[in-house]
Amino acid sequence: MLITFVGVKFAPVCLGRMMFGKILRSLAMVHLVLGLIVATLVMTEPSVRRYGDNLQIALPLLAWGCSATSGGGKEFAVRFVTMLGITHGSKAILGDASLNLRPNGGDKGFPSGHTAAAAFGASSLVHDCLRKNPVAQGIVLLSAAFVGGSRIEVRAHTIWQVLAGALLGWGADRLLRSDSAVRRRAVAGLKWTGNIFRRGLSLVAKALRRVFLAGAACVTFILAAISARAEVEVSVYTGGQTAPHSTIVHSTLGEATVGWLGKSFEMPPYWGLRATSWRNDRFGYGLEVNHVKVYADDPAAYGYDVLEMTDGLNILSANIWRRWQSDSRWTPYVGAGIGVAIPHVEVQPTGDVLTFGYQLTGPAAQLVAGAAWEISAKWSVFGEYKGTWSSHVMDLDSGGTLKTDIITNAVNIGLSYKF
Repeated sequence: MLITFVGVKFAPVCLGRMMFGKILRSLAMVHLVLGLIVATLVMTEPSVRRYGDNLQIALPLLAWGCSATSGGGKEFAVRFVTMLGITHGSKAILGDASLNLRPNGGDKGFPSGHTAAAAFGASSLVHDCLRKNPVAQGIVLLSAAFVGGSRIEVRAHTIWQVLAGALLGWGADRLLRSDSAVRRRAVAGLKWTGNIFRRGLSLVAKALRRVFLAGAACVTFILAAISARAEVEVSVYTGGQTAPHSTIVHSTLGEATVGWLGKSFEMPPYWGLRATSWRNDRFGYGLEVNHVKVYADDPAAYGYDVLEMTDGLNILSANIWRRWQSDSRWTPYVGAGIGVAIPHVEVQPTGDVLTFGYQLTGPAAQLVAGAAWEISAKWSVFGEYKGTWSSHVMDLDSGGTLKTDIITNAVNIGLSYKF
């Protein structure tokens, strides 16, 4: 009876402490989000364009970090990549249609990618991290609205392109969530289409039985690999990186073929960091950031005082990997990845205004082949070839846009640690 009395007496205290702990954690998240937004603004060059450029990166990154703390990082990434695909797909399909033209003379303007990314991040933060703090919600939404307004102010987008970006960002976050009716219907539609496709395959399989059985075996093998126990590996690397010539297109200055220099061992150096989850002894997947950089070999020859991306092309990618383990300490591997480029743009047409800041400029991809040598059960060193491709549409403070595709080739050496 005494035990019962003590339990009844102290149960409210324990519950109170639990609720207080939840409130503290919630407040900590709110303060962290707002603090990082303020830090972003404080460290930004004071101009409308630069504030908008950095907020459109900060908002989705903060939202992803918040989602990751509650186990929703992978789901967030799926929605964000889908939004990027729709954004750049629309820009490419519309071509030189009037809806796709920018006020500053460039193209690929519909919808506004800056606004879409900011709206996506703000929507996710409001929904997942800041539900019980209307003041913080208001600040985040105003930050996203500022990004859209900044694109109109600097004549990078029309109001319709900005509104389309805002709608796309909001819709990609809210309507593509796993618990949304739209996504459930889309999945149901895909299943229906898949059923029709499988029926067609079954007819073809009567004549191509061996091919069908081989395909079924591959699917079974992959599913088995995915269900296996994961091994996490973190790798860091550096190396020598080069970039072949590419064509740059300025919206008013026209085209030029530029020779690029890598200067891998000059500050800031070339480097990369990746995390890989190995599902079994053959297949894995993971994330990677690669600090690639390029300098124009002779900027003045192309009509520029400055033409470089030396704080990095900064390629963020999601990768898949295949390795060949054996009794030897050597493990060959190959990998491929897709993602986005977030370069630090440093461009100044001759005698004009310098553009200096980070921008989300377009899609990127990579291919890797190498071999690792095991030092111990936890540590290994590796050498590899790495090729990247990235597409860039850069907004310039001097007006207009600069477009180019960059290919890089690198020979890397690195160190890995397994958990």
